Amino acid sequence: MTDAHRAVAPTSSPERYLILDVLRGFALLGVLIANLDELGAEGLTATADQLAALSSAGLDQSVKWGLELFVYSKANTLFAVLFGMGFWIQMERLTARGAAFGRIYLRRITILAVFGTIHMLAWFSWDILHLYGLIAFVLYFSRSLSDRALLWIGGALFVLGKPIFTWAGAELGLTQAGLDVAYSETAVLARNAAAQSGDFAAYVGAMNHHIWFDWILGGTMVAWFAYGLGRFYIGAWIARKGLIQNASAHLPLVKRLTFPLLLSGLGLQIFVQLFSSQPAIAALDASPLWLEILHNIATPLIAFGYVFALIWLFFSARLSWLARLFAPVGQMALTNYLIQSPFILLVLTNAGPGLGLAGHAGSSLLLMLSLGFFAVQMVASHFWMKAFAYGPAEWLWRGLTYRTFSKIRRGH
Repeated sequence: MTDAHRAVAPTSSPERYLILDVLRGFALLGVLIANLDELGAEGLTATADQLAALSSAGLDQSVKWGLELFVYSKANTLFAVLFGMGFWIQMERLTARGAAFGRIYLRRITILAVFGTIHMLAWFSWDILHLYGLIAFVLYFSRSLSDRALLWIGGALFVLGKPIFTWAGAELGLTQAGLDVAYSETAVLARNAAAQSGDFAAYVGAMNHHIWFDWILGGTMVAWFAYGLGRFYIGAWIARKGLIQNASAHLPLVKRLTFPLLLSGLGLQIFVQLFSSQPAIAALDASPLWLEILHNIATPLIAFGYVFALIWLFFSARLSWLARLFAPVGQMALTNYLIQSPFILLVLTNAGPGLGLAGHAGSSLLLMLSLGFFAVQMVASHFWMKAFAYGPAEWLWRGLTYRTFSKIRRGH
């Protein structure tokens, strides 16, 4: 292989940071749980009356409360921060190799944005890849920012971005009309009927209707762009500092901060949830701005508490294997994320062999199904990564990016 070809070749498997794979795998568990529960929740594909009529309604409420405490926002925070880290690490590696850094990177994120858009419009409305691809463009043009700028701008967007943009859109009257249509009783019943019809095209059409009125006209995409960009900047800052790549060097600090992060974050999130359930607050359609900001402070405290706990576990002499169970899932994170979407569709809709549980299952059943399917993904990923160097989607993405397809099987 010539030096020029080596400069643009994909990263080989031995160069991977295993701890990053562990964190990606763990984040994917939370993403699956949150996505299935949110898509099957009141206001999306089920009405309040349908869920209240379930025999498990009381348990479902408790499980939902727990998911809001431990999973919601924390999973997508980890996923976004890790994406930001991954893109930054790739930029550093390509630059160090003397590769045509800009052309390769921009091709890679364009492919992601295009594929994510197809994924969203063709079958899975909850796709996040298209947004990450767009945010990665901003990250590319922000690469000259100082460490301090990445940290402070990222932190401000992390905490204030989504709630401020959401509040401003509502106050200025720019987004409410779209949101009223997206979450009207008529729209919810239409999505539920489409899910139960067994007509996949009808379901996709109903969800694309939701995308247009919520994601686009309702301003949700703009709010989530700010939300995601803040997390990408924090991920880039962490990668630039080498904090996760050299995690073993920071173990004493990790051990000191794990429990304070978790306890403070969980305590603040419990306060937010208890206060949000008060009648005066519950009567509002959305939590007040200050509660959203407090939630966005609690979320990174909990999310990074998870990260520190996993790092601690990863370097444990006796229990390291528990953390490493997530590594194969994270090594093929894109593939596993994409596989989760047809699983969610089959759970909620009657399309093909689907279970059609939209409006017929609450958080408790959906959680059990998520855990069961993720266990299957862990086993399948373990065996796949023993035989292959990359997941199928990762192999395709790499091949299209570098315009050369590596041998996917190990030892060949």
